[in-house]
Amino acid sequence: MCMRVAITIFLVFSAVCISDAQDVIERDYFPNAQARNAAIAAARYAEEGYYYSRFTTYVNAVDSSRIFADTALFFVKRSLMLCDTSLVYAPAANTGAVDYLLSGKEKTTAADTVLREVYPMTDIKSHHFFGREAANLLSTAVMEYFSASLLLKPEDDSEATAVETYDVLPFDDEVLRLEADETTFQHLANGYETDLFLLEGLAGDIKAEVNKTKDQKTRAKLREWLDELNQQITSSASYLEDASHRIREIRFLLNQKYLKDLENAESPEHLSQFDLPDGLVYKTQLGYYPSDVDINNFHGLFPISGETVKEGLTRFYAGLFYSYVEAGAGLEFVRKNAIANAFIVPYHNGKKVGMSRAVEIEKARGVK
Repeated sequence: MCMRVAITIFLVFSAVCISDAQDVIERDYFPNAQARNAAIAAARYAEEGYYYSRFTTYVNAVDSSRIFADTALFFVKRSLMLCDTSLVYAPAANTGAVDYLLSGKEKTTAADTVLREVYPMTDIKSHHFFGREAANLLSTAVMEYFSASLLLKPEDDSEATAVETYDVLPFDDEVLRLEADETTFQHLANGYETDLFLLEGLAGDIKAEVNKTKDQKTRAKLREWLDELNQQITSSASYLEDASHRIREIRFLLNQKYLKDLENAESPEHLSQFDLPDGLVYKTQLGYYPSDVDINNFHGLFPISGETVKEGLTRFYAGLFYSYVEAGAGLEFVRKNAIANAFIVPYHNGKKVGMSRAVEIEKARGVK
């Protein structure tokens, strides 16, 4: 009973916050880009629905599960409304974006249907099953809405206002929203980078086979496959460029906010630059590369470190900084002289943390 009351109070409080914060989630990023903004907002609401759907799998009381499902349905309904808004403004000729929106809407609608199956069920195991199914559908919908937003441009075909003209908004909710969107777009970019790595490797293998094969029919078939691969490579490269551009826009806004928050923070004493010490430090992520890449290819950046993502693929970092200001100066150098889409990653006591948490820790060091 206490559990149910606590959950109810939490959800009522959340509903009040949601009502007050809708403008936060739906605030326009880009002028004259209603379809793009609505797609991003649809993704954010679908993501909230995903979390509440997952909550139904964590509780062992049917009534509590129904409360979470009901909250998930609120976000799902809002996501569907925003998807429809995006479809209204999306140019019909932009079939790629429209296909992503329609697919996302299909998944979100299916999640809505699944969540409604929770209510008549009295077996908590059924609640867990339906909650997982709805969460899986919504997680796919989130990625498809974000993917659609990458393909959508300003409706009047004019370029959006330059990044430098965006105002830094004063409220913390904006930072949380931007960080969530940054994470998702980075996930998309990572996927495109991996696709390119695999596709380019496969294209190289096919080229080698073409050179070795003497049979004309086989050579023709291999060249046909190679043409299809090259089209996929071009498409993935274009999506990666769009995702990277979106990430840079978001990070510009976040950088202004972080710098403002830390303008009076006291700089720490410098320690060894070779080990990852306890406390707060920052690295610059360079990207994903084959594990056997020659680190001399990183334009002399030092120190270079890496994390194995999977066999043959490593995430590489450069530098070690003890304040965000220093990390920002290092990042500017890296972007100008080496890798344009590099970004800062904070660590605390050897573990990755979110940038908001890093800013809190750095501010707690004291002010000048």
